[in-house]
Formats: sequence, C-alpha cells, structure tokens
Amino acid sequence: MMVRFEENEYFLIAMFQKESRQATIEEMHNAIPYIGRDEEMLALINSTLEKLWCITEEAFLELDLELYKEEPMEDE
Repeated sequence: MMVRFEENEYFLIAMFQKESRQATIEEMHNAIPYIGRDEEMLALINSTLEKLWCITEEAFLELDLELYKEEPMEDE
C-alpha cells in the first residue's frame, strides 16, 4: 500500500520527529491532550498517525522532512 502524506502532515511529522517511527508516533500521541478542542488539529494528528502506522521504519527514515523543519530565527 502506497501511503501519501499531505503537506500539512509533513509539517506535523517534522515538528514531532524523533529517532524512529515509533518514537515519533508516541511523541505525537502524547501531544493530543494538549490540543484541547481544536477539531481541525485533532483530525490532522489522527490522519497523520494512521498513515505513520501504515509505513515501515525504512520508509519513515527515507522521508525528506528538511523542507518542513522550521529554521531558527536570526537575531536582527
């Protein structure tokens, strides 16, 4: 099965990315209680988690998330 992530899902994965697929899934899952009643964010997290469960560790490690990582702000 070919899993296709949406751009906002890539941003979410990059935000919570850890050393492994499982650790990333756990990190995202741990954030759910802090989301509150933001239905849109909960839906995004849930769809991303479902897709992460469907890919292999190898496929996870091959995700190119550099474009989706926030760059540090420069001092002005």
